[in-house]
Amino acid sequence: MTGPDDRPRTPAPLNHEALVRSLTAGVEAPHGLRLRLEELCVRVRSNSGAVVADLRRYFAPFLESVEAADPPDAFPLSANPSAAIAADIDILLLDGPVAESPVELTTRPHLPGKRPDKERAADLPGENGGVGGRVVRKQATGMLFVFGAGHGPDIALGPCARNRNQLVNFICARYMERRVAVGWALGHAAGVVGSNGRALALCGFAGMGKSTLALHLLARGCDFVSNDRVLIEPGAAGGACVLHGIPKHPRLNPGTALGNPELTPHLARALPEALRQAYAGLSAGELYAVEDKYDAIIDECFAPAATPIGGERGSRFRLAAPLAGVVALNWRHGGGAFSARRVELAARPDLLETLRKAPGAFYLPSALTRARLTPGQYLEALGGTPALELCGGSDFSAAATACLDFLG
Repeated sequence: MTGPDDRPRTPAPLNHEALVRSLTAGVEAPHGLRLRLEELCVRVRSNSGAVVADLRRYFAPFLESVEAADPPDAFPLSANPSAAIAADIDILLLDGPVAESPVELTTRPHLPGKRPDKERAADLPGENGGVGGRVVRKQATGMLFVFGAGHGPDIALGPCARNRNQLVNFICARYMERRVAVGWALGHAAGVVGSNGRALALCGFAGMGKSTLALHLLARGCDFVSNDRVLIEPGAAGGACVLHGIPKHPRLNPGTALGNPELTPHLARALPEALRQAYAGLSAGELYAVEDKYDAIIDECFAPAATPIGGERGSRFRLAAPLAGVVALNWRHGGGAFSARRVELAARPDLLETLRKAPGAFYLPSALTRARLTPGQYLEALGGTPALELCGGSDFSAAATACLDFLG
């Protein structure tokens, strides 16, 4: 490109709205669904009926009731991506081959122990020199994600049908960004709700068994709130804070599903029958060495439970409940006798650190202006919530008993 003086000039970088227009030109996305995540509505559209059918099963507890009556053409892709939409969050999933990035991407800074090439990204210009959007490439799958602060749908491009987990993560990330932007704290924890309607957040460094402990508690009658990510809404006027979840089911390996007598009756059904037979002859150690991951759809693995006043609930998956306590897993395999003890998180920064979660590439700077990121801000959000530390050797059965006693 040249100017009047014939000197080369760099084209102006695309902003998010222009990029969305370019990516959606001539695209048809007649398939869709709507999710109701508490008071927020999420609209998902796609060019692939198979992708939407798969997500419909996955998100079954959260399908908006009016969505089932919508005709197939109720999800048109507007020619004007900035036009008003009947949803709080708008997601477009375009299934196809790996797409070339419309902008140059660079490797993002990574945390210690994480793959340095996991993601490549580029910021899109916004108002007053700020960031108005972002493009992220997942290197392992080639999936490309384009999102911004308004001005059209957030888009996933590439082999969507083969990467449901990344689609789910993208949808959940757009939802979580909304919550972080209003001052809710993002937590690295699983969550369950007891029969008294109060929740526990189960935190611990990676590999401690947060999700496994949550599943043990489900086997004992608790309901499910979240797997690996939670949101903590500070209480109003000094009241109790609320634990919120995201619509993501646990992902487990064959060892968790088949190597634990308390969980196998529930979780074995998460694996296809052919794989259950293939794994039947493996020892517990061999099962846990298998790296394959499977989604444990909560309502397919755990039967509905009776409410305190009789009858049946429609789902064991709940997205919010008052937070009764934080349980910090600080044990290790072969660590001796199991023990559980009350602690004060304000005096245990090492345990508080297991709950804190730094926002990643899918959170725009504009959403982080009110985010709670520091230890002090997390303690403020928790408002003195009691905490329990699980120490010594890992013992999920004893831990589940301790959690229920703590919750009660």
